[in-house]
Amino acid sequence: MHLKTLATLLLAVASVSTAQAADGRYSLGVGATTLGYGVDANLRLSERFSATASWSTFSVDGDVDTDEVAYTGELSSDNASVALNWHPFAGSFHLSAGLVAGDLQAVVTGTPVAGSSYTFNGQTYTAAQVGQLRGEVVIKDNMAPYAGIGWRSQRKGLGAYAQIGVMAARTGVALSATGMLADPRLAADLEAERASLEQEVDLSLYPVIGAGLHWRF
Repeated sequence: MHLKTLATLLLAVASVSTAQAADGRYSLGVGATTLGYGVDANLRLSERFSATASWSTFSVDGDVDTDEVAYTGELSSDNASVALNWHPFAGSFHLSAGLVAGDLQAVVTGTPVAGSSYTFNGQTYTAAQVGQLRGEVVIKDNMAPYAGIGWRSQRKGLGAYAQIGVMAARTGVALSATGMLADPRLAADLEAERASLEQEVDLSLYPVIGAGLHWRF
């Protein structure tokens, strides 16, 4: 992943911002978004442009069900981002474009909805035949583009910010079973289930919504 690259950019924004702190163009904040909770640094570059660098993380248990299988597991995220913001009215409102890098993944185990059997691609298998069913959902792209709108107070001292946007990235799903691994029919039907699961948990347009507090120096 390119977390190191974005971390370097984040430090660059912070170091440049420190030099500008005296004129109130620099702020540090904490907040939470659908990418996690974390910190950010913002630098007002000019009347109509600013830059933001952030880092966030989270982990949460959850479940996803298809017609055949109930999946339960953990969704986790650990990422860094940078964005250039355009303030069309030279105020708090802005439009943003940037990049997000890091990991967004879910690791799940499956149990049959029917209780003692699975149905993959119209074919029925017992739980003993399938064994343990394990899936993993990941974002394939090392860096994903982000676009959104936001609001960030410009007065010195304590303020607030909010954002809403979308991250575009390709989603990949892996699915494996410990039983009957040499059975070509099970392998083909399991691949059909993997494709179905990939549609169910599509993260290709991931909403990024959040808010937080910051201190402008």
